[in-house]
Parts: sequence; structure tokens; C-alpha cells
Amino acid sequence: MSMRDYVAPPRFVYRHPIDMASQVHIFVFGMREGMTRHCLKRAEPATLEEAVALALREDYMVASSYARQMTAEVSLSRPEPMEIDAVGASQRQQWSSSGRGRGGREPHALVCFQCRKSGHRAAVCRAPASVIPHMEHVASD
Repeated sequence: MSMRDYVAPPRFVYRHPIDMASQVHIFVFGMREGMTRHCLKRAEPATLEEAVALALREDYMVASSYARQMTAEVSLSRPEPMEIDAVGASQRQQWSSSGRGRGGREPHALVCFQCRKSGHRAAVCRAPASVIPHMEHVASD
């Protein structure tokens, strides 16, 4: 619960002079449903200051217990080691079931756009890059 949730009800309460029991009631029932509101209902604070102090304490307790629970879950859920042989086998199976004989691509049918040779890509090509002369724009009169 944010600090705004705690500040909004007292602003209304302090502007309108009403008795302390009504102020506490407005504060408690103005909070959203949750563990903090439940604990405030059970504690039955006598003053508004006591209600705010209890709400802040309970909110801190709930938030800290949630944070501890999250760190415990993170440490328990570690990634499992992956079998690389199984990944390679599944990729080979996909290539074999893709229908290479019926127009499918061969696994090494790459063509380099730089040297126009097959078997590699332009990113790993060792051939020198061809220089294309830039065209100059001549203004016509």
C-alpha cells in the first residue's frame, strides 16, 4: 500500500471535525481490502494516530514477508541443465522432415552476397568488398 493510501483518508478527516471513533472508522474502512485492513479491524485502535501507526507497521510486515517469500522462490527455481545432444537431434529431425528432396533448402545452400560463392554468408566472407562507384548528380540547366 502506498503512502498516498494512508494520507488521503486523514486529509478528509482533519478537514471535518468529527469524533475520534468516527475518524478511526473512516480511516480503516477507507483502506482497500487486504491484510493490513483486516489487522486494523481486529486491533480496534482507539485513536487515529494509533490506527496509522498500526497500518504502517502491518504494511511493512506484509511487504517484508512477501519479499522474503519471493527471494526463497527465486533461489529454489534454478534453471535446469540442458541436453545439447537432444537439441541437435531435434534440429536434425526437423531438417529431415522438411522435405529436402521436394524443393526444400539444403542446410549448407547459403550463397554469399559479397563474392557470390555458396557455403558461407557475407558477414563471414574473407573476400575483399567490392567498391561500387557513387553516382554523381549533375544539375541540368
